[in-house]
Amino acid sequence: MTPPDTADANEAHADADTDATVDVAVIGAGLTAGMLAAALARGGASVLVLGPDGPVRPHSGELSVPGTSFFYELIAERFQVPEIGALAVAQRVREEVSGGSGAQRTFGFAHHTAGQPHERAHALQFNVPSEHGDSVYYRPEVDAWALTVAERHGARVHGSDRVVKAVDEGDKVRLVLASGEELRARCVVATDGPEPAVAEALGATREPEGPPTRIIGAHARDVRPYDDVVPRLDRSRPWCQGTLHHLFDGGWLRVTPLRNQGDRPEPGALTSVELCLDARRHPAGDGDWAELTSHVARFPSVAAQFESASPVREWHAENVPWQASVMAADRMLLLDRAAADSAPLLGHDLYTSAQVVFTAANDLLEMVRDGDFTAARFAYLERLQRGIARRQDRLTAMAYAASADFMLWNAVSRVWLLGTMVDALTLKRGTKYLRAGDRPTADEDLRSRDPEAGRSHQPLALYDALLDRTAAECEAARDGRLTPARAAARIFEHIRAESFIPPVYGFGNPWDREYALRFRNRLRTLRWVRKAPPEVRRLVLSYGVRGKGKPRA
Repeated sequence: MTPPDTADANEAHADADTDATVDVAVIGAGLTAGMLAAALARGGASVLVLGPDGPVRPHSGELSVPGTSFFYELIAERFQVPEIGALAVAQRVREEVSGGSGAQRTFGFAHHTAGQPHERAHALQFNVPSEHGDSVYYRPEVDAWALTVAERHGARVHGSDRVVKAVDEGDKVRLVLASGEELRARCVVATDGPEPAVAEALGATREPEGPPTRIIGAHARDVRPYDDVVPRLDRSRPWCQGTLHHLFDGGWLRVTPLRNQGDRPEPGALTSVELCLDARRHPAGDGDWAELTSHVARFPSVAAQFESASPVREWHAENVPWQASVMAADRMLLLDRAAADSAPLLGHDLYTSAQVVFTAANDLLEMVRDGDFTAARFAYLERLQRGIARRQDRLTAMAYAASADFMLWNAVSRVWLLGTMVDALTLKRGTKYLRAGDRPTADEDLRSRDPEAGRSHQPLALYDALLDRTAAECEAARDGRLTPARAAARIFEHIRAESFIPPVYGFGNPWDREYALRFRNRLRTLRWVRKAPPEVRRLVLSYGVRGKGKPRA
């Protein structure tokens, strides 16, 4: 497949070298900036990558889910940057991208009550239903790798000299660096930074959205495998083969071992740890390792896991979530972490990054071809980013409501898992059309008609209706109109009544605490799907029993 619009893009910036103005300046040092720059450069645009607009903030965004991996494949295929496809396969990540990264085979949940040892029955594990094997990315290595990929495809990486001012000059943007150097671009895209110069040029402010959240994170050494503290569920994988969320009233502690290819992490491997707190329940503290361990100490089983742990690298964030009041104007765009920030929950960060890169690269290459960077051309991206942020904030509110009670979390987390499966099926279908050369049909699947719904691809209305009902039950439990037990029971009733959920998976059984997408159940699903709703049938049949079905209308 020929890189998209390459000839047109090259013609559009034919004078770039003579007037020292590039087509697109991408600000940021992370994965989003690197992937976007690589896709644009491969598509024929002249691209300059600049350091972030402020001090680099370590942040979460380390976990992939099946939909994330499919998006990496889509970016690799659509923009002909094959290296990005390596991010989709856990083995390739370790071999080609980052030796410090790990495998994401499970999402585990263990609910705790302060002062009491963990009850083994209050645990749940999902074995990630992915044909790729998903990953836990060690971001310092992955981010650096992404910039080398961008350079390999023709982007110029300027270095760490940050942008301190952005000035609209009518037909281009003048960027002033901290060193005093000035550069010019027809369009500038900021992807990260706590106080971005581009946001200042737009007059954008940070507007609070959703439940107020505090985040304390670290890469730590000597965190014990939880399997050494509490026996895992029957038939389940070791907890350390993926992410374990320790849940408690008002928050959760995410524990993710790196370099965990075997049954235990490798000797000396780091563990990514992130504490997410409802700021209404847990007001501001110091935001450091001492505060994190003070919360850990309230739960004996978690404290045993952390008894010898020490931090290597720490980060924290307050006043999350937020959205920029303005995300775009002529020739300027805020993208990903420069546009909005939400609570890091269940692989949201990287999934958002992959969605906006896929969409923005396509739209920006069209702008380069047309020579039109007016604000109206960014309208879809702004609507999409606001929809994604609102959707995640809603999920966070549901999670906080469910964190007080294991059975309510048991129900809510199954609805989340169903959403990841629906996303993966939709993206797989689009990928197959794209690889078959049918780009118009692929674009129908991969560009939402309702971006405010919070997905860049076409949603499944049946699933969104279930999500709405689940959110309503969580709100009723939070407000005291339902007990958590009754809210959980009602959500399970909704799940069992849904026509789009294969009954063979046991999603509606609250006592089925270990989920795995086994081959036998896939066969049974293909028999069931003959009577499923048409919109579900087309997704499942195109996927096939081994994930290799042919695209079907």
